[in-house]
Amino acid sequence: MTLVGVTDDRIPGWVGWRRDLRSLIFLVAVVVSMVSIRPSLGALGLVLLGVAVAGWLSTLAAPTLRGMVRRELAADGPAGSPGRRAALAPLAAEGRIELLAVLALGLAGLWLSALQPAGPAIGLGAAACLMAGARLRSPVSSVVAGGLALGWIAVHLYTHQGPGWIFGGAGLFLVTLMAGLIRRQNASLAAETQLTREEQARSATLAERARIAREIHDVLAHSLAALTVQLETADALLEGGRAEQARQSVVRAGHLAREGLAETRRAISALRGETLPLPELLAGLAGEYRVDLGAPATVHVDGEPVQVNPDTGLAVYRTAQEAMTNVRKHAPGAPVELTLRYGPDSVELAVANGAAPPSDRPLADSGGGYGLTGLRERAELAGGGFTAGPDGDGWRVDVRIPL
Repeated sequence: MTLVGVTDDRIPGWVGWRRDLRSLIFLVAVVVSMVSIRPSLGALGLVLLGVAVAGWLSTLAAPTLRGMVRRELAADGPAGSPGRRAALAPLAAEGRIELLAVLALGLAGLWLSALQPAGPAIGLGAAACLMAGARLRSPVSSVVAGGLALGWIAVHLYTHQGPGWIFGGAGLFLVTLMAGLIRRQNASLAAETQLTREEQARSATLAERARIAREIHDVLAHSLAALTVQLETADALLEGGRAEQARQSVVRAGHLAREGLAETRRAISALRGETLPLPELLAGLAGEYRVDLGAPATVHVDGEPVQVNPDTGLAVYRTAQEAMTNVRKHAPGAPVELTLRYGPDSVELAVANGAAPPSDRPLADSGGGYGLTGLRERAELAGGGFTAGPDGDGWRVDVRIPL
């Protein structure tokens, strides 16, 4: 059974150090006060004072002591002494050391208060109630503090103290119990806040990894699809006996492979926050299409260009890449028009192609077929919209992403 409310290894370090330092300062003050009137303690009192100090320090060192016990049990293994394991096992459970330490501190404090009825031993009982509230769960801590308060009343009735001292001491025990419960609640909140921050950091790391994986996937998908187009074109040209043109397609495939590496570096730069020059990149895509297929490809920029955030720029550029790749696969040689529009609150891209000229060998079966789905998902993640469909004799792709 777990008796503690919050294990110390979940409490932020600065909270634990401040708490333990205050406890040690108070412990020193109480011990010095009691030893200064040593004649009323005697040998028994000094022994009880040692027990109280040991119990007090044990509450502070409980996590360390529990870890030592668990390591001892693990080192013994199944072959260890059954009697030793039975003796140590209770101490390995959460809260057992704290409970024993609080009881030792509180009972020793009550006995010392009988030896020094109006002395500083009340501080030991109050510390025990504080530790109970801070280290033990509410039902257990309430029982311990209530028992110590009743013991205090009984001891001081026996020593014939006044009602103010008797009930004032019991009230102090209950007040310190409440203070301990508040401390435990604050420690629990601090621990939960720390865990929340760690989870948020972990989620941010996973999200960043997912973004990087998505970008690398898109770069590879685009590059490999373009490579497939060029290699299948080279194969078709070789079958037709046009070796020189086939060689040009192979050379183009090598260029695309190098471009894929450059795209990967560009994607990583965008993920690091670098802005992409959209008009220049779109002009580059159109220029490559014209060179490769000898077909018209134009770029229009409407509106005043503005600086867009890296995620938006990357989403627009990936849309243009995938659209141009699809034209190469499904309508090679068709005229293409890319239109980039900068609005007051969004950036839009439209890629439209006309009808494809007759082809000796279709390339529509190359690629995985998931490009448009990925573009739609990317646009939705950016808070925008994506559409793709027939447009007259050709095809049109539109994406709109808020700035």
